[in-house]
Amino acid sequence: DDATTRRLFREGKAGQRLVAVVLHRPGQTGKRYRLATERDLEAYRAAEKALEQKRQALWTEWGMDPVPDEPLPPSETLGFRVQRYGLTRWGDLFNARQKLALITFAEKVRKAHARMLAAGADPDFAKAVTTYLALAVDMIAVSCNTLCRWENTRELIADVFSRQALPMLWDFAELHPFSGGSGSWEKVFGYVLGVVSHLTQIPNSQAPIPTVCHGIATALPWEDNFFDAVLTDPPYYDNVPYSDLSDFFYVWLKRTIG
Repeated sequence: DDATTRRLFREGKAGQRLVAVVLHRPGQTGKRYRLATERDLEAYRAAEKALEQKRQALWTEWGMDPVPDEPLPPSETLGFRVQRYGLTRWGDLFNARQKLALITFAEKVRKAHARMLAAGADPDFAKAVTTYLALAVDMIAVSCNTLCRWENTRELIADVFSRQALPMLWDFAELHPFSGGSGSWEKVFGYVLGVVSHLTQIPNSQAPIPTVCHGIATALPWEDNFFDAVLTDPPYYDNVPYSDLSDFFYVWLKRTIG
């Protein structure tokens, strides 16, 4: 029954089992599937061992746990259901191999910043580039956790925020971060690069400058018939726990850019 299942999870008596491996052959459409082999399991066990070594080394260097140890919101928080199963910290949402990948990416972002400064880069430029790299790592984390389901119709990983919530998931898909597939470094870096490229094409200062105002819809400072069009976003209010969900990203940003 559900109560017993949750209790066993909280007592640490639950685990995971590698069931299948998804394969893609360059130049061909579709995916192939095979059963997990002992070699696959050995690779995972090697990642577990490497994680502990890497984690301790970075912990000493950074003065903080490289794996997010900040607590999840309290149990029964809107949209959060994983705490019932003993997942109480943000780092609990990732398996050993995913943790190893993400803390390594975080380390590389920090090193990139140090190398730019050492090479004489303008500090503001180095800060901006590092920030973009950190955002890319956050995007990898979205697809590199134990709450990502396999979308069998399109045969790809549906990231953790395919819903605006963190419900429990019983079968998750594990991303290969260098596969070139959805959520991989190649894809997310290309996405960030595309956004930056687009933003640099904003017209120069001679073009009209947008005006941003803060107010409420019931007391607008403009006269009637002032606008040609009005675009609105639905007032979700507390139907979506945006603030709590944002911590998923902040705990990794804390480790990449501080």
